[in-house]
Amino acid sequence: MLSSITDKTFALFENPACRKVAAELEKAGAQILKFPLLEAEKVILNEDSEKFLSRLKNFDWIIFPDVLTVGFFLEILEEKAIDFFELDELRVCACGEVISDRLRFVQLHADVIPPRTEPKEIMTALKKYIGDEEFQTKKILLLKESSNSSELKNELANYVQMSELSVYQIKIPQKNEIAKLKTLLRGGAIDEFIFSAPSDFIWLNYIFGGEPLERILSGIEISALDGSMFQTAREHNLKRAILFQPGKIDTVVR
Repeated sequence: MLSSITDKTFALFENPACRKVAAELEKAGAQILKFPLLEAEKVILNEDSEKFLSRLKNFDWIIFPDVLTVGFFLEILEEKAIDFFELDELRVCACGEVISDRLRFVQLHADVIPPRTEPKEIMTALKKYIGDEEFQTKKILLLKESSNSSELKNELANYVQMSELSVYQIKIPQKNEIAKLKTLLRGGAIDEFIFSAPSDFIWLNYIFGGEPLERILSGIEISALDGSMFQTAREHNLKRAILFQPGKIDTVVR
């Protein structure tokens, strides 16, 4: 057990949730590579985007692809003095259980929660819920990060009327550090990646330009700090993910 910790290099984002685990791993002799947190901020809407907000009732469905779209979209609604209850008339697709939980917190029910986040899986889940023929008549509003090329839109646009609304944008504050860590991850210098917050999946996806996480982390052990992160890892098709076991640290420290 001693060598399994001291000989390993762990990677994680510098979230408060994993601060204690990181400190304990370092105390046990493990090497830790800490990815700095990225920054997300609300976008300034253009005229076309403003029209989407004023005509929410024209849509049949709204899709929340990640947890950040929830918070920023609600912030924009409040800023524009748009009644949140206008969303009651829309069906909602939440691309993950954590996203559904965030929506539930503001009393918004998710009608569809796809089992995985791949565009084809999302489309399949929607078609199964709506029905093949009726599906093609729907108007869908997809929320997104501003620079995201949105494979989901491309997948759905062949079947339904799709509109996109960028509600936030990501910035990388420490580009040189991120570039170095990215190279180390690609080069096989990391043995285990620990996910501790929903944003970890968003940041990693952004850093690698939307490349599937299962490909990025191929050959690397994947662990989740709690049940919610374990579920989110599975939704991102990280089938090898396991729950992080604090006991393996205790064994060494003692």
